[in-house]
Amino acid sequence: MNARKVALECLLTLSHTSASIASVVDSAFGRYTIDGRERRLVNGLVYGVIRWQRQLDWVLNQFINPRFQLDARHRNILRLGAFQLLHLDGIPAHAAIYETVQLVTSHLRKSSGGRKTAGFINAVLRSVQRKGATLAYPPLGKNPTEHIAISLSYPTWLVKQWLQTRGVSWTLAFCRASNQIAPLALRVNPLLTQREEVSQSLNANGVPATASKIAPDGLVLENRAITAFDAGVPTRYWEGAGETTLKDVLSREDIYVQDESAMLVSYLLSPADAQCVVDLCAAPGGKTTHLAHLMGNAGKLIALDVSAEKIALLEKNCRRVGAYNVETQVLDATKADLGFIKTADAVLIDAPCSSFGTLRRHPDIRWNKTFKQVRALSEIQYSLLRNAAQHIKPGGILVYSTCSVEPMENEEVVQRFLTNFPMYTVENAQNFLPDVPPSVITPQGFVQTFPHEHGVDGAFAARLRKG
Repeated sequence: MNARKVALECLLTLSHTSASIASVVDSAFGRYTIDGRERRLVNGLVYGVIRWQRQLDWVLNQFINPRFQLDARHRNILRLGAFQLLHLDGIPAHAAIYETVQLVTSHLRKSSGGRKTAGFINAVLRSVQRKGATLAYPPLGKNPTEHIAISLSYPTWLVKQWLQTRGVSWTLAFCRASNQIAPLALRVNPLLTQREEVSQSLNANGVPATASKIAPDGLVLENRAITAFDAGVPTRYWEGAGETTLKDVLSREDIYVQDESAMLVSYLLSPADAQCVVDLCAAPGGKTTHLAHLMGNAGKLIALDVSAEKIALLEKNCRRVGAYNVETQVLDATKADLGFIKTADAVLIDAPCSSFGTLRRHPDIRWNKTFKQVRALSEIQYSLLRNAAQHIKPGGILVYSTCSVEPMENEEVVQRFLTNFPMYTVENAQNFLPDVPPSVITPQGFVQTFPHEHGVDGAFAARLRKG
């Protein structure tokens, strides 16, 4: 199995399941023996085709008779070829076309029907090679929704929503930034080492690392050290210092892979002096382990999630990075009696959300969510806040966070909560995050990051105190 065959198999699986890209690719790697370079190409092709799917289909449709019905296999074969021609400069056009046509001939017998199909694929891709990059998209001035949706590859409903809530300039910038490959960010455990020591160690081993500009314990591995074929999943395969070096880095107990925006949430909760903290939606454990380290592994940190599988993953991560003060429970915090949190000094609700702030890492999310689903998520988010609020003690802290950029999941949920629970007040995040750029803090005192403004994932957080 070469890289393109594996990529095609992954794309076909993704076309009829709701599984994530990462799980489908990992499953394929478990079935086939593929070397490092080929693995990187598989990642680049699968993530790239999914990311640019809308644009690729529009380009391809310019050269296909609309009466011609393509099945999923041939549509994805054409997407693979078009993606290589339009987005991968490192692959010669003739090689991209030849290898893509081979996907047809290897599947079909060399009959007249097989030759005809291969000829069709070849002809379409030759047209894409000659004219695909010069096609005129719907004009931005006359039809901004379709221009952005097609040229930058997003669902029409989502672009329309962003245009209505944020405007053209923001939507263009956000969509462009969310199509870029995100750098790999690491959180250093201050109980075991210092950020400067880890940075020096990585740089000495050929892994360029710089200090985060917004997170005190954060390090960023520079994009130039990440091969283009990683296509959004640089934590998996590394080229430069070698895969062994990266695996060694990621297995260290003094390092946790976490986006810089997510690191801000634990600092906002400010748990250093807390005797008891509760994390209601804790898996896979990024914020839980961060809170444990900020607490100096002292006091009690109760971590909950809805399934035994999620709790098992959280416990594994806690063991790896030495988060020793964590107690776990399987619990659905939207429905369960949360009376036990009345002794907590602070409660974190890192709520399930659309995750639209993480599109750089998870491009499939854009195709797997609908407006109705996002609205339903906002109800779950409010349920979490409402269920916790009645049990928090006077003076207790409640931090609400998402990895979303949608007001209906962020500000609107918090404002609805404050209307119904007037005993809570917002505490300005700037007081707890004094070193972040001013643009990270909204006029209401919330945290809100965007990839095009801050170079990190989109995320939101609010710190609330019960009077």
